[in-house]
Amino acid sequence: MSYDLLIIGGGINGCAIAREAALLGLKVLLVERDTLAAHTSSASSKLIHGGLRYLETYEFRLVREALVERERMLATAPQLIRPMAFVLPHAHAVRPRWMVRVGLYLYDLLGLGSSLQRSRSLRRDDPRLAPLMPDSGGFLYWDAQVDDAALVRANAKDAAANGAEVVTGVAVISAQRGGKGWTVALSDGRSVDARTIVNAAGPWVRDLLDTLGVATTSGLRLIKGSHITVRALWQGDHAYILQQPDRRVVFAAPWQGQTMIGTTDVPVDHPGDAGIEPDEIAYLCAAANRYFRHQIAAADVTGSWSGIRALYDNGADEARTVTRDYHLDLDTNAAPILSVFGGKITTARALAEHAMAKLAPLLGITPRPVTRDRLLP
Repeated sequence: MSYDLLIIGGGINGCAIAREAALLGLKVLLVERDTLAAHTSSASSKLIHGGLRYLETYEFRLVREALVERERMLATAPQLIRPMAFVLPHAHAVRPRWMVRVGLYLYDLLGLGSSLQRSRSLRRDDPRLAPLMPDSGGFLYWDAQVDDAALVRANAKDAAANGAEVVTGVAVISAQRGGKGWTVALSDGRSVDARTIVNAAGPWVRDLLDTLGVATTSGLRLIKGSHITVRALWQGDHAYILQQPDRRVVFAAPWQGQTMIGTTDVPVDHPGDAGIEPDEIAYLCAAANRYFRHQIAAADVTGSWSGIRALYDNGADEARTVTRDYHLDLDTNAAPILSVFGGKITTARALAEHAMAKLAPLLGITPRPVTRDRLLP
């Protein structure tokens, strides 16, 4: 069987690219060795957001793109994504009040045209401050919450409805590169031909390149992010963003009747190192206890999830400052292969559009926007 595009990896990036390519009329095969969204794409903070904290590392392009995509997804997937108010307490602040206010103003400015409310200061008697320690004060701004795994499945469903073949439980065994494309052996016994490969293997992106015998100069940083759940710490559908002494932020948000607290930033060496550690639980409990009247401990944890973020290595010293932007590495030596480094669930659709723009000349098609206003199933 011959395909225009073989996509390896059934996370959000792979499924978004499959959808984009199928709508452009390409013959697409996506293979995932586990289930869709089995790893990083079901272990996020469940947020569709611009990344308020990315302003501190001057990632203005990323924030602007993410805020544009947030607005698009609010319109095209209202069954999966809902607006959410975030309280940003100023107690324990590691940034002066004026800096936070300027950051929120810039966040509003980069999100110009958004249907969500603009940020504002909170009155001391606002009920959303009641769960916090006395005299907290703070600000209010808006982002959105998502069922991340369901978003992946919706992208895959739309891809399949437009002709893409999406197969789970199938891995790539080997691949041969030739002048007309790739010949790939799959674990289901098939041998398929593909003009181009998209490597969307997430934390395994470098491992797959090694399997395929492809060299790259693009660096990869594997950063584990863990979350815990506890019994609801407040009533209401708003969330909190909590500044920490190490200059990180931790989210506390309602999730399935409980409170989710996350995330951590822990460098790891291997893609499979995704289990939560006791010191991460302690860190997240302490992060919440700095702010909330109701104190929690490890014994209060009702659940957890951890994922490995495959971040493009931009040379940052600390895990928290490694870029969350994506990098598309295109190798056109003989048969083309496009490898995806980094990215975030909010910008997956834009990433897919950019990926197809890079591949279009090699595939003999004219790229055009096909998903910007398209409803997700």
